[in-house]
Amino acid sequence: MEYASTSPENQDLAKALDDRIGEVSAYAHVALAQVAKASVEFDAIGGWSGGGIRSFPHWLTIKTGFDMHTGAELLRVGQAMRLLPKIAAAFEAGQLSFDKVRQITTVATPATDEFLLEIAQGASGAQLARICRSLRRIAEADAPEQAEDHLSRRGIWMHWDEHGMLELVARLTPEDAAVVQAALESITGSRPVPEPADDRWAARKVDALVAMCEHVVAGGAENLVTSTAARQVVVHVDVGVLTGESAGRCFVEGGSALSAGAARRIGCEAEVIGVTERDGLPIDVGRKQRMVPDRLRLAVHVRDRFCRFPGCGVPAYRTEAHHHEHWALGGETNLDNLLLLCGFHHRRHHSGAYRIRKIVGGFSFETDDGHVIQPPARDPVSAHRHPDIGPSTPLSLWGGEAMQFSYAVSLIADACAFAEARAAPNS
Repeated sequence: MEYASTSPENQDLAKALDDRIGEVSAYAHVALAQVAKASVEFDAIGGWSGGGIRSFPHWLTIKTGFDMHTGAELLRVGQAMRLLPKIAAAFEAGQLSFDKVRQITTVATPATDEFLLEIAQGASGAQLARICRSLRRIAEADAPEQAEDHLSRRGIWMHWDEHGMLELVARLTPEDAAVVQAALESITGSRPVPEPADDRWAARKVDALVAMCEHVVAGGAENLVTSTAARQVVVHVDVGVLTGESAGRCFVEGGSALSAGAARRIGCEAEVIGVTERDGLPIDVGRKQRMVPDRLRLAVHVRDRFCRFPGCGVPAYRTEAHHHEHWALGGETNLDNLLLLCGFHHRRHHSGAYRIRKIVGGFSFETDDGHVIQPPARDPVSAHRHPDIGPSTPLSLWGGEAMQFSYAVSLIADACAFAEARAAPNS
């Protein structure tokens, strides 16, 4: 390779650095392949589970410093490697980068393993990402998208558009959506904003969101919300669901159904009005149960400081107050009956993932078989080298040359469909 922009005296140095970057990068690819394979085995035996650890990616971010997204991708790639032996072998030999493998494994199948390996080896990392994105869109157009778990899909995404305006995209679980809708509607009222606005109803919600944020930042604005009733979130739930004694209905007023665990979690720290119903019609309204008052919450924060689940480091201000003995079973709202749990561990507890037992001086967190959950031990990890690595091992064979992406993707998609058809049992 010629280094035209490099002075003659630096040609040798550039060549040496070129080779070194290629070779060391290949070693990095090999190491990540080993991490991905080991991750699958580690996850299969539940090696990461224990005190304060929420998932394998959570464990990995503590153990190795990868972020949560990378940890999840390493596990997914390791699982895909078991089904894609040729792509896996190239990854383990340092010929494919982790970024290439994480892309190609989103579209490859056992029937297209060998063919898409050639595409991955030829394309640059940027080209392969674009090809795989197009292939995924083609697949999504041909097959209905499978429903994802609400919690794994929730989030808010923000970016500045070409007009210099901040664009927000939010995806919320049903119970969170009910809170947001109630808050916005309590401010918007029943009339849209006056002109100018392309969509006056949408603009009114923006004004409400800004007003809510100003209220939070200022710490005041006593009259921001006009009606107490307007900002209540109404959840219909049979008492048997809360106590765990029987099945029953549970849903947000005007919204989606809720799980029993979500209802019990909401009931831990919400203003609750008991409504007795017969045949779906209310016949009596009971008294409102108090939320955890501010002074009591402060005392719980000072005492617990963090989520009480062993090893969990979520600070108190990001936790929820949990009634050890649920209010539906007669539990009181006092310091002895309250403990802090982060949202994740609060949901896990109400879904039955673990149990909490009151002991002298605090609480004990246990599995169903009575095993006490303890914070995990963390041991150092050793590195391994691969003998068959050279400067050109991870090189993209097509050299990054320009291509007609639409034409190339159509050919690749047709070839994948043909390979899948040939691999079908009745072909």
